[in-house]
Amino acid sequence: MNFIHTKAIMVSVIAASAIFAQVSQPSYRRTGKELPQASPSRPGSTQPNLACMTPEEKKLVDAINSYRRSKGLPAVAATVSLTTVARTHAADLAIRRPASGSCNMHSWSSGGKWTGCCYTSDHRQAACMWKKPRELTQYQGNGFEVSAGSSGSSITAEGALSLWQRSSGHNQVIINAGMWRQPWQAFGVGIYGGYAVAWFGNAADPAGPAALCK
Repeated sequence: MNFIHTKAIMVSVIAASAIFAQVSQPSYRRTGKELPQASPSRPGSTQPNLACMTPEEKKLVDAINSYRRSKGLPAVAATVSLTTVARTHAADLAIRRPASGSCNMHSWSSGGKWTGCCYTSDHRQAACMWKKPRELTQYQGNGFEVSAGSSGSSITAEGALSLWQRSSGHNQVIINAGMWRQPWQAFGVGIYGGYAVAWFGNAADPAGPAALCK
């Protein structure tokens, strides 16, 4: 599914085409900036804890679940693993900017401990996105993402959800409609540097629920 441009904000969602064909990996921009790594913080350490939520991220979690309940659906628990994936990807999009040219916001840079890929509109790199929870965490299910944002902008929980609600494809992912009728067992969100992403999983998360960052 192509980007939808609303007030200069790009919105992207994965499609369900099961295409696993391999294509050559492009060379990604290296900025020299360090990305946060997906490891827990320790006392006395400056390492960020990607497994927790900021207040704005918690607001997005609550807004998504409130919207689901308004449709007669149960809330989905925000979990450690998918929160880690979401926060890592939001930071990657903002700092290393792999989403450029034909590479959409499901792309990942080659600047971290994960497989980089240019996710294009033909979905030939769908597996690159689906397997990210397994690359970054102990989560064994597939991950499915909705994202919104652009470089040099700002985005809020309310703004991100509003964009997704106004896009049929994104809305269906969030409320398990259309091709997305399998109930979500876990999810997580990340907001960083003008980007907001939400990751949904089809398996329970053994790492348990995510909490607010301290």
